[in-house]
Amino acid sequence: MYSDLQGSIKQTSGIAGWFMRHALLLPVVVMASYHIGRGMGDSLQLLYLLCGLYALRNMHIGPHRRLVYLLVLLLGMMLLSALYPEFSARSLKYWVLYALSGLVLVFTVGASPPERQQPDYRLMAWIPIALLAGFTIKLGYLFFFAKSFDPATQINGMILAALSPLVFLVGRPEKYARVTIYALFYLTALLALSAADSRTELLMLLSGGAFFVAMYTRRLTALFIIIPFVLVVAIAADSYLFRSQGLTFSGDTFQWLDTLSSKRLSIWVGALSHPPENYLTGVGMHRSIEFLPELDYVKHLHNLFIEIWFETGLLGLLAYLALVSLLLSGLPRAYRMLQGMDRRVYAVFFASGMAALIGGLLDKGYLHPLTRYYMLFCFTVLYLYHRRCGKATAGD
Repeated sequence: MYSDLQGSIKQTSGIAGWFMRHALLLPVVVMASYHIGRGMGDSLQLLYLLCGLYALRNMHIGPHRRLVYLLVLLLGMMLLSALYPEFSARSLKYWVLYALSGLVLVFTVGASPPERQQPDYRLMAWIPIALLAGFTIKLGYLFFFAKSFDPATQINGMILAALSPLVFLVGRPEKYARVTIYALFYLTALLALSAADSRTELLMLLSGGAFFVAMYTRRLTALFIIIPFVLVVAIAADSYLFRSQGLTFSGDTFQWLDTLSSKRLSIWVGALSHPPENYLTGVGMHRSIEFLPELDYVKHLHNLFIEIWFETGLLGLLAYLALVSLLLSGLPRAYRMLQGMDRRVYAVFFASGMAALIGGLLDKGYLHPLTRYYMLFCFTVLYLYHRRCGKATAGD
């Protein structure tokens, strides 16, 4: 049933065969390595790209030409922003970085289909558990033994929050035991990330779990009730349990929301109030703060859509939206059709991708590995299932 999606995948061995058999696991491992440090993550991502390029000649990309064309279109619009209205070597550097990360879409659709990679799911499930253990140990060391403890700079739990839905791939034990594992994991992660002093990370963690449950149980409408509850829990846990100063409402709604968002609202209003002079091509990748001196206290705009619009212009934003829309266009059909393990895997990557998207919307922007690499990877896995469901419907 899935073979017609991928076409006739050549029988491969060696590095190419190994890469294609583990195409879902490897990006997760790469992303988890960023939890250790950017150097480790960048090194493993480079190794991943080299292996993928080596295996590319054995991949069958033909059925996914539209996806590849949209990726090329997006990269073309981003490159245009680096060249016009003025050339920027800095933007060109970040374009190369984004282009290399974008290859994860090509490698994922060209490798073995997800159903052939089920042995890797169990290992994927233990990755967030290992990250949580390491995160908790580091947090305890800093809290009890470090001379100074500044969680805002010393602790980053965003990778853990994005990968947490993978814990739902834990199998084998009885249902009651699995539910116990899930509950203990999320309770421990909630406490640990609360101490890390980041509302975004808490929101990513809780939203990821909520998206999984809603997708897996076919209760997406429940999100209208769950998400407000998640917001309240995230705000309360971060603002009143661990912060020395809680939120106080002074009557100024904008100021309260700005404080709640850690000044994100001021950043977004500042960018939207001073649009780029060339609204079609923007100011160039990773150059927005150069043109917004009033925002020189931050490194970027902390919102991927606003950043893409400001730095690559309207053309770049439209190309990005077109690519993401294609990746997610089959969601309603998959929501209705998928069953069993396929449904579980789909719900896991949907939840993990949405958690990464929340991180990009509220903090990291579009150039962080979480969004330029991992989020696109998760959405590409969804795209593969969408193609599968579409072929099944056509066959009926």
